Amino acid sequence: MDSTRTLPRFAAALRAGGVAVGSDAVLLAAEGLAAVDPAHRPDVRACLAACLIRDPADFELFDRLFDALFPQMQQGARDSVPALPQPRSARPSPAMKRLAQALLAVGSVRTLRQRDEQEPDAAGTASDALLWQDKDFEQMSAGELELARQFLRVLPDELAARRTRRMRPAGAGSRLDLRRFLRAAARGREARLPRRSPVVRPWDWVVIVDVSGSMAAYARMFLQFAHALRRRAAGLEAFTFATELTRISRALRPIDPDRAFEAITAAVRDWDGGTRIGASLAQFNRQWARRVLARGAWVLLLTDGLERGPPEELEAAVARLARSARELVWVNPLMRSARYEPLAAGARILSRYATERRSAHSVASLMDLAQLLGFQHARDR
Repeated sequence: MDSTRTLPRFAAALRAGGVAVGSDAVLLAAEGLAAVDPAHRPDVRACLAACLIRDPADFELFDRLFDALFPQMQQGARDSVPALPQPRSARPSPAMKRLAQALLAVGSVRTLRQRDEQEPDAAGTASDALLWQDKDFEQMSAGELELARQFLRVLPDELAARRTRRMRPAGAGSRLDLRRFLRAAARGREARLPRRSPVVRPWDWVVIVDVSGSMAAYARMFLQFAHALRRRAAGLEAFTFATELTRISRALRPIDPDRAFEAITAAVRDWDGGTRIGASLAQFNRQWARRVLARGAWVLLLTDGLERGPPEELEAAVARLARSARELVWVNPLMRSARYEPLAAGARILSRYATERRSAHSVASLMDLAQLLGFQHARDR
């Protein structure tokens, strides 16, 4: 088994399956393979995993691709195209779908070489990327939506954090730790003045997503964003609503986003249904507000504000939600237009009580939202 010859195909298969593999990681893997015994399969696997995989969600795909492209076979059969594993059930799992896409992408060595030998055309590359990121989700093709989902898996990079009252020892802390100093002095020890600093933790986050008919396309992409947020804020709580409120926090727990969306689809019964914003938020206030907003959580509310119920019910629910949350961020895809005005009764109510107003119609708008969550409130640390 010539691991070095198979490495380019393996890296290309990982990229086709949605794994971010850079050329620096491939070069590092090549150096690592030169230092291990190519006949010892566990060492080869450990080397490639350490060099090429950063996200734990990609280990399942890595293992399946490794078994397919690095099989224990004879010398003459190592360049053959690996066969796709046969699933036991008629419905393939999300990991098997990613595996099939990856293997089909590297099924031909000739195709792979042509792809590697192509020189990128610099003319219009940056502008095309910007146009793609600004494109409305409802106007994207199936391929563009899949590319957007892959892109949103890595957002956000960093989350705003808060200082707690708890302290921890620190070499260059802002405060003197008198207790440790007196304890050391009582024992006759000579030491530098001990320091301590506050413990920093991410804010609590609550995501409430409108999955009614007018919001279904945007809700899918926003839930992809929420899944990435969940991986950086373990305590995130998530809910969906159309005609009823559904808690989906457990459904977002799987590391693989495809498995998470299968769980969400099974849990949400009113997807693409009617809209009852006021009743759903009132139900959230009654059943969940004390539990998930006790420490001043941020609330991200995705809805267009097109309420069909009585405005009085919506205003009472939104007013209570705004009082309970530290920040109420209203995320509305209709804000994609600079001329948008909240003329509908529900939209006017949400605009009046929201502390932040953002759009969520494109990849670029979700990137702006990630910056808000991570960097604008750094002063709270």
